[in-house]
Amino acid sequence: MEGGINFVGASLFISCATALAVLRIKKHVEGGKEITPTLEPIDGSISHPMPFKCDIVPRSAEAEALIWAE
Repeated sequence: MEGGINFVGASLFISCATALAVLRIKKHVEGGKEITPTLEPIDGSISHPMPFKCDIVPRSAEAEALIWAE
């Protein structure tokens, strides 16, 4: 079972690294003004931030081509 956990961890890392390599995550712009999200956690057994808006765009034309390639 230990090998499966390592495989899942490596797969998750590769997926995140690939997404970050081709995508830029920026603050959301509304009315020409950047919106900074508030960092209020949601209580529960697993703490995570409240939903917030952000803009996710390709880093370049080459990155966009990679995203849409089949």
